[in-house]
Amino acid sequence: MSSTDDTGLRQRKVPAAGEGEEAEKAGEAGSTLVTEKVKHASEYAEEEMAQMSAAMKQKLAEAERISKMLKAASEKAPPAMVKYLEMAAPVVAFVVVAFETALPLIAKALAGFDWFINTCPLDLLYAIFGFIICFFGGMYPTTIAAMEAWQQSGGETAKENMKVLYNEAKKVAEESAKDDAKDDDRDGVADVNQLDGKELLKRKAHLALVSCDPDTVNGAIQGIYTGWMGVLVVLKVEFAKTIALGVAIGHFINKPLTTVAQPVLVYAMRDHKDYHKWIPTIISYICKSIAISIAWYVQRIISAFHSAIRGGLMCSRGVLAELNKRGIIEFDEDESYIDEVIGWTLAALGFYFQFTQNFTVPFPLNFVLLPFSMVESYIIWTISD
Repeated sequence: MSSTDDTGLRQRKVPAAGEGEEAEKAGEAGSTLVTEKVKHASEYAEEEMAQMSAAMKQKLAEAERISKMLKAASEKAPPAMVKYLEMAAPVVAFVVVAFETALPLIAKALAGFDWFINTCPLDLLYAIFGFIICFFGGMYPTTIAAMEAWQQSGGETAKENMKVLYNEAKKVAEESAKDDAKDDDRDGVADVNQLDGKELLKRKAHLALVSCDPDTVNGAIQGIYTGWMGVLVVLKVEFAKTIALGVAIGHFINKPLTTVAQPVLVYAMRDHKDYHKWIPTIISYICKSIAISIAWYVQRIISAFHSAIRGGLMCSRGVLAELNKRGIIEFDEDESYIDEVIGWTLAALGFYFQFTQNFTVPFPLNFVLLPFSMVESYIIWTISD
């Protein structure tokens, strides 16, 4: 390489003095900016952690207060039950606090669902509902039937009554939160945390009675109860054969189960002879549980078959009708067979899906749909009584 080329190379590698200073300043500015961002992020994280810690302490204090009130209320129970009620008080308090925390989220979810129902095209909504019935109808037969009966038995009125109750509960909760923050003796400890269970129960009961309107609450409860009674009547008629089958099975297994289980329970409770009077009731509940399980399993098979057919046809016709409205296809329900072909195909897939899942919701949907499963169990137990 010539000396001329080497000199040129060295000249290209060495930057100008001004450029070096600018690069150094830009590097320092970038480093300062990154440091500031990290600092702000750290401060924000600390602030969020502090807020979460304060909220957690507040919830724990509330749970402790509810537990104290429940223990005070349990003193009025029969002596044999006081011990167990006191043991259950912290668990019940935790559940109450968790429900209160989740209630705003539940209200938002219900409001979003109501918005979707009111804005979604009717045919598309019909198709979505049909799809749910097709693939889950046998898993929630009474819940789906209850929803339909609810609409026929004044569901809109009951919904308004629920909103009224929710607003009244919010009023009580707001007043209770203000009361929790009071420190009239200015000793740095909230007044509610210095009361025993009985005094706290009286204080909160008085606050609830003063904060809400009795006529409004009573009217709302009556409206909801009336609607629910209408639903139960419809369900008892609709599932009368299943209930009769369950009763027959219960009577059939009661005698042999009593013969086998009664000596076992007597021996198990040999140190608690006062509890022996509960043995017939326990056996009765066991018989009822077995009978309900058998009868409703048969009903699930029948409901899965019917719901798969009904839901498949609803889904296919709803989708085709919506596509016809949008001008994508031409569809006439009276002249075309495509809705039956698609509907019966969906019906076969829906029943097969439910059958392979043993008419239970698969994981992870069982966690998502846990509230519906609890409602299903409650309805079945109620109408089978």
